[in-house]
Amino acid sequence: MKRENEFRYMKLANMLREQILSGYIRPGQYLLSENELTRHYGLSRSSVRKALDQLLDEGLIEKRVGQGTIVPHQLSIPKGGTDTLRILAFTPSYFADYALPTIQKQFQAKFPHVEVKILNLPGPSFRDLFETSRELGFQPDLLFVPDKHGYELIQELTGSFLPLEPLVSDALAAVYPKLLRSFSIQNTVLAAPLTFSPVYLTYNPRMFERFGADQPHAAWTKDEFITAAKRLTRDTDGDGINDTSGFSIPTALSRWPAVALRNGVHFRAEQLQTDTLLNTLNFLHDILFRYRVATLASRSALNSEAFHLERTGMVLTTTLEMTYWERTGLPFEPKIAPMPFGTGTSTMLIANALVIPDTCQDPELAAQFIRVALDAETQSAFCRNSSFLSVLPSVNEALRSHEDLQALGVTGEGMDSSYFTHELVDDLELLYEIEREMDMFWCGLESAASFAQKICSKITNH
Repeated sequence: MKRENEFRYMKLANMLREQILSGYIRPGQYLLSENELTRHYGLSRSSVRKALDQLLDEGLIEKRVGQGTIVPHQLSIPKGGTDTLRILAFTPSYFADYALPTIQKQFQAKFPHVEVKILNLPGPSFRDLFETSRELGFQPDLLFVPDKHGYELIQELTGSFLPLEPLVSDALAAVYPKLLRSFSIQNTVLAAPLTFSPVYLTYNPRMFERFGADQPHAAWTKDEFITAAKRLTRDTDGDGINDTSGFSIPTALSRWPAVALRNGVHFRAEQLQTDTLLNTLNFLHDILFRYRVATLASRSALNSEAFHLERTGMVLTTTLEMTYWERTGLPFEPKIAPMPFGTGTSTMLIANALVIPDTCQDPELAAQFIRVALDAETQSAFCRNSSFLSVLPSVNEALRSHEDLQALGVTGEGMDSSYFTHELVDDLELLYEIEREMDMFWCGLESAASFAQKICSKITNH
């Protein structure tokens, strides 16, 4: 834990340093307050202070009593003699932390005359960050974005990004076609996916063994899932309250619909079937309130802490989150389990991608970075020692067993029939409206039948 805390304050110091040296925060401008830095970056006050102290020692900031922390007016930013490629990245991002530096290293090995500057910024909206950077005169050559932010950004700001096929058609040709279709508008590819992940079921084999639950198998059923969850739900300290749970249900839109998709639910009006939706909602209420073998994870926290502490035996996760667990140290080795929620092969997908803004100073240089990122050697480099999936089928087939790829649902029909959040419905705002109205359902204060009717009415009348 001490090592992780050190990593956090050093990471913040690096990000703030890059914001200053890149000109995003200029001489004479104030940094966010300590409270705002704590909130924006999700760090403790002590970590923020250590990061600021490091920059203070380097002469990049000075503290003014009663006013805040400022970049000194007299600070001179040296101009290098090399070409510079500027990348604006949304944070937090597991891929940006653990894989983007590998891509940067591979790129600079091929283009040693180019300096790559990655500016990591937090915020509730990538669009706000992008527009703020433009207002401040910071013109990135590439934007690194998670799938939801990326698709919404290119959809809302159509015309602000360069079509990629004229620039990198050779590199895109080897990428899963599903991924390219998902980041296209009017058949024009506007984002280059770097990695992706299905939402899949993972479990703690040590908890299964400890509580005598049968291990998941290729053909296990929903009833077997419930039986295992019952065995994993225990009051281990005898206080009358269960302190372990069989399953953790994430309420985030990027996760729980995977259960519905597996059960055959489609969210578009022309495909929506009330009975399959009701079956899914009843199942969720069953395991939450009738059998009491599942707990809820918030939209922001997801499952990490409960699974890490061996308080829940099964979770829905992604390869990006799994890589984070591996790097921060799990006390057990999690295993992949088939999702037994229905006979379907669909699940949710997430991805990280690069886009080139139309204000890019050197589109060809930005395109070279994308080519390197999509090269099989680079993709293998960051996938080989992590749980990340490559966007190239050939790399995944070389590094993972066919059984693992099948369990993840990234072969054949499973890949093509799965969905990114923005693909579930025509209008994402409708999905967000449904999400905002789910609180009573998640609390058990609205019946599955009532909420199913509400969802169907909203979708069909939208």
